Amino acid sequence: MANQGKKWMLLGGAAAAAAGAAAYYFLDSEKGKQRRAALSRKAGRLAERATNGFADIQHRLQGKTMEAWHGLHREQPSDRVLEQRIRSRMGRIVAHPHGIHVVSDGGAVTLWGIAAEGEIRGLVHAVESMHGVTEVLNHLEPHEANEPAARESTVLKQARDETMLNWSPATRICVGTAGAALAVYGWKRKDPLGISLSMLGAGMAAASTLEKNIHSILALSEDCPGFELEETIRINAPISDLYEFWADPENYPKVFSHITAIERRGENLYRWTVTGPAGLPIHWEGRITRTIPNTLVEWESLPGSTVGNFGIARFDPHYDASTRVHIRMFYRPPAGILGRFLAEWLGSDPRTVLRRDLKSLKSRFESEENLMQELRDGNQTTELLKTAKT
Repeated sequence: MANQGKKWMLLGGAAAAAAGAAAYYFLDSEKGKQRRAALSRKAGRLAERATNGFADIQHRLQGKTMEAWHGLHREQPSDRVLEQRIRSRMGRIVAHPHGIHVVSDGGAVTLWGIAAEGEIRGLVHAVESMHGVTEVLNHLEPHEANEPAARESTVLKQARDETMLNWSPATRICVGTAGAALAVYGWKRKDPLGISLSMLGAGMAAASTLEKNIHSILALSEDCPGFELEETIRINAPISDLYEFWADPENYPKVFSHITAIERRGENLYRWTVTGPAGLPIHWEGRITRTIPNTLVEWESLPGSTVGNFGIARFDPHYDASTRVHIRMFYRPPAGILGRFLAEWLGSDPRTVLRRDLKSLKSRFESEENLMQELRDGNQTTELLKTAKT
């Protein structure tokens, strides 16, 4: 009992000493006022932080409660809205979202196309966790991230880069200004040298405004990609039928007016016969270089062809079950730019022909329900006749 009393006496003495020290510290005649003000500020900041902390916790709890409430009561999004949400999220998961197609039917989502092998699992999991998705049908084709099939056609990209005149704005300004000054100086001289300088300056000024280099504009040499064509059309037909049509070039003469005949020469190798300017037949050999079911068909002509060409046809589904067909290609006619001018003058330039044939393709597919079945039967008959002759 005596020991316990001693402990309380010691504690009371320590408390009295602490209170005395605090009183001396805060009631000091010189610095006590500043110390009391500092303590008051610290206490105010602590009280504010505590208030904000409690408010933040309260807001978070309210937010989670409202989120859970809306999660239980929000409506099922439409298929079109769901598709757009999935495409929006894909851009944060896969490196090449344009290579993937998305179609939702009553919440059952179908994915097909190409994706890097390491991205497919994450994409499927993300789609499965989205509100409104009831099922995910995964038809994605895995590819390594560095494989050409997982990227846009490198051949077309390189061709476009080769044709462009990649001058910086500063270079264009310098060349254009120098050319204009040279043209004015040569014009003032009024002599043969001045005329030559004036023509050179005018050429420099014109070159500074060009988007493409002279080599690609003339398209005279075989190492030049040629002229670029790009067309898009939407067709009310299944994507599988349009892909099947395009993947077999022997179908083309039955729909495209300018193609006279296509003869198979080997695996993915064909001999083309088309109607050129003035109705003259033009021949070359080409091959299908790459196909991805319901996604793309890529082709190229063989070296030395009369009309060098290469390109890609891409197929994208639309929400109303129609298909978007996008053609991008390069072609190099005989005699380069002169051959192009001649074809345009005779009304058979490739751009006009391509647009006309795409309209014909759209008309045939939309007006003939069994077009693909007829083409399949026709191809089988042709193969039987070839076999019988051999």
